[in-house]
Order: sequence, then C-alpha cells, then structure tokens
Amino acid sequence: MEIWEALVLGIAQGLSEFLPISSSGHLLILEKAGIGQENLFFNVMLHVGTLFAVLIALRKTWVPLVAQPFLTLHPKRKSKANIKKNFEYQDVFGGVPPLKIDGYVLLACVPTVAFAFLFELLFPSLLDGKLLGCGFVLTSLLLYLGENFHSTKSALLSPKISILTGVLQGIAVLPGVSRSGATISALTIQGIDKQAATTFSFLLSIPIIIGSALYESLDLISGKVAISISPWAIIVGMISAFLSGLLAIKFFLKLIQKHSITGFAIYTLLLGIAVSVYPFFL
Repeated sequence: MEIWEALVLGIAQGLSEFLPISSSGHLLILEKAGIGQENLFFNVMLHVGTLFAVLIALRKTWVPLVAQPFLTLHPKRKSKANIKKNFEYQDVFGGVPPLKIDGYVLLACVPTVAFAFLFELLFPSLLDGKLLGCGFVLTSLLLYLGENFHSTKSALLSPKISILTGVLQGIAVLPGVSRSGATISALTIQGIDKQAATTFSFLLSIPIIIGSALYESLDLISGKVAISISPWAIIVGMISAFLSGLLAIKFFLKLIQKHSITGFAIYTLLLGIAVSVYPFFL
C-alpha cells in the first residue's frame, strides 16, 4: 500500500465514521476504485485512530460518565478526583443521571452485537457490498425520517429508546448504512433533541469501535493473517483517521445545533443511486 493511499483511506475512515454517510460504504467504494488493498491490521489501526478521536473530542462527557460509578463506590475520593472541576461535565441529556447513561450505552450495544453476529452467521452475502446502493438509500431514508418526522414531544433517554437505537445500530453493519445516521435518526424520531442524540450516538461509537477492533484482531493474534504492510502506511493511516475523525466530530456537533442534516440525506441518496446504476460497483 502506498503512503498516499493510506492517507486517503484514513481521511475517508475518519470523516465517514462520524458524519452520517457510512464509513464501510465509502471504504468499499475506494477499494473498488483500486485505492489501497484489504489489510486487516491496517483496518484495526484505522479503528484505533477514530477511537482516539472520539475519546478526545468527548472527553468532557465520557470521563465523568466512566468515573461516576467509582466515585459512587468510593465517595471519600470525590475530593481527590474532582471530575466536574477538572473536566467540566457537559450534561446534554436533560439531567439523566450519569449511571443511567452508562447503562443505556451498554444496553444499546446488546442488540447491536446480536444483529452483527446474526448477519455474519446467517446472511454473510449481505456484507460483501452487493447491496451497497441500497444501504446508502436506506441511510438517506433514515436521515430524512429523523429530520422530518421526529416526535414533537421531547423525551429523555430510557431503556426502550436505547434498545431501539441499538437495533438500528446493528442494521448499520450492512455496507452503506451509516451507524451515526441510523442512531441519530432513531433517537430524534423518539423525541430526543438533536444535540443529545448526536452526543449519545458518538458515545455509542466508543464500545462499538473497541469491539470491532478487538474482533478483527483475533485473526491477527491467532496468526491467520500476516501483517504485510509498511509501518509508514500504518502511521499515516492512523494519524489521518484520528485528525479527520476529530474534525468531523467537532464540525457535526456544531452543525447539528442550528442546521438541518438534509444535505447528508441528499448526498447518500444520490450516491446510492450512482452505485446501483454504475456497473463498476456491482
């Protein structure tokens, strides 16, 4: 793999992981176009890059959430580990207790993992990109519904909302279906405001990215797959995924406050049509 190919793939991974346009779909398009080559270790490093991006971008949200259970168990340590003072916890969830947010994140991951294994075991042909165009169109539809048919009655995160969000996140294992687009739309349709929905979606990406990286690493650990790629390509890909991911998160969090995401729905619809009718991508 050439350095410039690693750069392009890293940027594509970082941007499309957090913008609602499907990272798997865009990487598959680049692969079909002859940019880069399938390399499991490189894919894991791209995941690592995007993981660091979301951890840094949302540090004022996830650090207090993770620390809260330990502070609850050890209340005497609150003065030594003053999370609110050091990280200025940004509550965008309407006062829902941090411990509940932790639980909702984990709860949403249950149906996600179940759907991922279901598709891999029973419908592996759906994961090879033959229905890539349909995946992009489905993303467009979800974004449109989330933007135009959200509940007029505001709601707070709950087990029911988390489970349904996790189901749609599981469907996003299909190439072309955006994980962030599916989860944000699922949340807004159920009455969660855009800012909270986007933040929760990005929080959901943390265990999902970690899980994906660990799962892909199994073949590397077992020795089934060789690490046959330039170290410089790995470094460039990981850094570019990190920087572009960080940029995408900050950009989208600002965009979602005042602007519509209809543009992403139009983009994924046109891309889905193009992929479906152009024989090169069939």
